[in-house]
Amino acid sequence: MTGKTKIGLIGCGRWGRNILRDLLVCGCDVYVAEHGESGRIYALDIGAKAAFAEYTEFPDALDGYVVAVQTDRHFDMLKRLAPTGKPIFIEKPMVPDRVHALEIQALMGERVFVMHKWRYHPGIQMLRTLNQEGTYGKLHRLTTNRVQWKQPHDDVDAFWILMPHDVSIAYHIIDDLPDVKAVQAQIRGNDIHELTAFLGPEPSVTLSISDIFPETQRHVIAYFDQAVVSLPDPLSDQLEVRALKEGKPSDEITSIPISTEFPLLREIKAFIAHVETGAAVGSLVEDEMTMMQCLTEMRRLAFDTEG
Repeated sequence: MTGKTKIGLIGCGRWGRNILRDLLVCGCDVYVAEHGESGRIYALDIGAKAAFAEYTEFPDALDGYVVAVQTDRHFDMLKRLAPTGKPIFIEKPMVPDRVHALEIQALMGERVFVMHKWRYHPGIQMLRTLNQEGTYGKLHRLTTNRVQWKQPHDDVDAFWILMPHDVSIAYHIIDDLPDVKAVQAQIRGNDIHELTAFLGPEPSVTLSISDIFPETQRHVIAYFDQAVVSLPDPLSDQLEVRALKEGKPSDEITSIPISTEFPLLREIKAFIAHVETGAAVGSLVEDEMTMMQCLTEMRRLAFDTEG
């Protein structure tokens, strides 16, 4: 590919602005579609090539698209972009409905990639390596915690905003997803505000999310034969390793350095490399279907239990 890569960014709101920043860091010519005038002004101010109210105003010769609109608009937007024949990077979840996900897979699955940024987090990638290489023996248990007070979206509930992150973390570290055995949920009307899912049998996985927790917490903890390895904070520059001696906790605490490069930038770089050279990108639609099956089962069990 010669010249600058031309990307159409659809949506320049809270998260879309971060995506725009990183596309510009990657040296792309970015054309922005955003309904809000303030978003269009912002896009032009920081370096977008052009900004429009509708994506239909984009020039024809774009090399790829990034979609950062509300989750409930994902399905419609993907179908509208299908005739372009271009690669598409879309915010997670691809769509909040397994039937629609199957339709997208059949229509254009080979061209759609999902922005599961945690699969690009250096700490999560290191935990995957530790598991694959057996550095501390066998992985027996994995737990994640993603809790906070409120969440900034009004189109879908906390489950669809928070749980896809943790499912993608488990999937990336284990390279599989154990069966969902049980869930505990806090539901109001049709909205899940809190949910803990138990997957197993081994490695057993416990994933907890909430938007009614009084403080923000993000933890990932892996229990191996010889150590408990944790990512204590998303911005940490290391994994903490606490040694186990014959299965019992010891006083030995070490660390594994990790990059602090932001996962969003890492995944944007991977998508641009794909657009330019055809290089592989993580989070293919096949991966999304595996994760969607897990998410759908969690949600089914939550409402079955509630009922």
